[in-house]
Amino acid sequence: MKAHLRLTAVFLIVVSFTMLTGFASYLAQPQTTLKVTPQTLKVKVGEETTIDLAVEKVSELYGAQLHIRFDPEVLEVIDADPAQEGIQIEPGTLPVPDFVVQNAADNQNGTIDYALTQLPPSEPGEGDGVVARVTFRAKKAAVSQIQFDQFLLADTKGGSIEAVPQHGQIRVMGSSTWMFVAIAGVAVALLVGGSLGFVITKGK
Repeated sequence: MKAHLRLTAVFLIVVSFTMLTGFASYLAQPQTTLKVTPQTLKVKVGEETTIDLAVEKVSELYGAQLHIRFDPEVLEVIDADPAQEGIQIEPGTLPVPDFVVQNAADNQNGTIDYALTQLPPSEPGEGDGVVARVTFRAKKAAVSQIQFDQFLLADTKGGSIEAVPQHGQIRVMGSSTWMFVAIAGVAVALLVGGSLGFVITKGK
């Protein structure tokens, strides 16, 4: 009976050690991230600005499918390939766009659908890179979220790669807002300059 208890205790210790080691190993693994970069942008009405849909700390990446949502009242996608029908975004380099399955932006509904896969003999993607690039034109003063509505990152076997999404936003400011910022900046500069002049004069 005592021998049986000792064996049970040893077994529990071994199982516990294995679970803890595995958990620590899991925590030590880098977390793949799918992100909008830069995450925050400020532009004026009528200006164009570009964001990257980037992936970080990925391993064995062979394909990707992205569904992006934005506010069509605030932003519109600039066509990256006018020679093609419809509105496209610019392919990135990770994964290598050997075969683009879908590339369509809808400025009426505020959506972007982009899907691609590598083909042999391309090696699977590793590390950090840009999946696709989007250029927007600002339409009116407001804030638009750039959100990963749905996404899929696939490995060489067609399996899903888990990733954490990091959404972004573009803040569009009107001419009056920019004028206020400019005036405030000049006022602060004059105030600081005047204060320094006063200090120097007083010191003399």
